[in-house]
Parts: sequence; structure tokens; C-alpha cells
Amino acid sequence: MSTSLFFTGPAVILLYNSPMSIKWKVKKLKECESTFTEARNLPPWSVVSSVRQHKGRGRFNRAWFGEEGGLWANFNLPTEDKTSRPWGLMPLVAGVALIDTLAAYHIKGLRLRWPNDLLVNRNKLAGILVERPSAHMVSVGIGINVYNNLVKIQGMTTDVPVRLVDLIPNACPTVDELRDHLADELAKVFNDFIQNGSEPILTRLEQAWGPSLPVVAITDTERICGFFSGIEADGSPILKKVDGSTIIVPAITINRMKELV
Repeated sequence: MSTSLFFTGPAVILLYNSPMSIKWKVKKLKECESTFTEARNLPPWSVVSSVRQHKGRGRFNRAWFGEEGGLWANFNLPTEDKTSRPWGLMPLVAGVALIDTLAAYHIKGLRLRWPNDLLVNRNKLAGILVERPSAHMVSVGIGINVYNNLVKIQGMTTDVPVRLVDLIPNACPTVDELRDHLADELAKVFNDFIQNGSEPILTRLEQAWGPSLPVVAITDTERICGFFSGIEADGSPILKKVDGSTIIVPAITINRMKELV
């Protein structure tokens, strides 16, 4: 499939007829405040990526640093009112797509942390944020440390960051190659979710969490401790207590879940 370039100004390049297998339309920016803002008014099957992102954000409006060399992108996917799907699972759908994208590199210690982080052991490689700007579209924001300079953000993040190039120095893809591969994997996992519901996603997540670790789920009213042991069909985490009993913590009530080791 051919690729056409349309220059619309010094800061914007639009790529249509992308070589990706799905009919994505890609809007690539040299810089922006947030790819979420740029993607909001674009249709489904649009991708916005930016070389730099000045005001990126994570959950609860936490700052997300978007220096040159990382992948900072939003992927718009179609939703329909008639489709009865638990859209709260979309960060986990994206997490499965991230794992699938990186599976070929056999990165030791690669795992997901509920609900929206991709870690290598205890270091953060990528983050996910999902919003639904309309009833007909969900926008999946994904940031991945690839070649970006991590020295600039030392001490500014809760988790110690790690870059893809340091994990696979001889096989690291370019940022655009990674974006295109991720877009295709996201489309595959999303279509599976639409057609077959949450069961395939939950099955594939079983191995993506890594070992069961002690965590604390922090809500507005309490701190609930236990060992993370999976999720319910709606994405709510299941915690195993020291006495062997389990507790399901409704996902909608959790402000943050922290690992305790």
C-alpha cells in the first residue's frame, strides 16, 4: 500500500494510506500540547502522534513527560451505542495490544500493572490512558519510552522509567515503526473484544500480570491490602487476603493501586 504525504504547515505532517494493515489515517505532529486534544475532533481509525508533547497527562491529570524520542500517540477506535461492551476494559485491551506488540522481542520481566501501566520488572516502560470523547468513539492514549532522554525526568516520576532501546539495543524499532505495529495489534485485539466480548481479553491477561504481588487499593474511604490475583469480567481487581479469602474491589472506586514490594 502506498503512502502519501501532505504538508499542512511547519509543525504538521499528515500521512494517509498508511502501510499498516488496517485503514488507519495518521496525523504526525512535530509538537503539541496533548495528542488527546488533537485526536478529539478526528474520526475513528485516526492516529495522532507527536515528536514532542508539552502537556501530556496520565490518570487523574498527572503530568506525562513527552520528550523527543518516545512514542506519544492517540488511537481513535469506533464504538456504537448498540454494542454492549464494558468500555472500562479498554485500558486492558490496550495493555494486551502492547504486550503483543513487544512479544517478539522476548523482554524478560515485561508485565502489566493494573490498570494502565506496562512495566519491566519494577521499571515503567509505557502508560495508557483512555477517554471516550463521544458515544461513537474511544480514544486510547499510549506513551512509550523508546529513545527519549530519561535524564531530564529523573526524580520527577513515581516509577523509575526504562527505555525500549536499553532493553533491546540491537533490535529496537524506530518510533514510527513501533507506532504502526502497535496500531495493527490494537486493531486486532479491539476487534476481538468487539466480536467476542471480554472473555478472550481476560484469558490473555492471565499471563500478562506477572507474579502475584502484595498491593494496596486506595479508595476515597479506605486502603484495602491483599495479593493481586486477577480481575473480574468488568475489570475490577481481585485481591487475595492472607487468610486465603478474596475480595473484589470495584474498579470505579479505586483512585490508585500500589504495589507494596
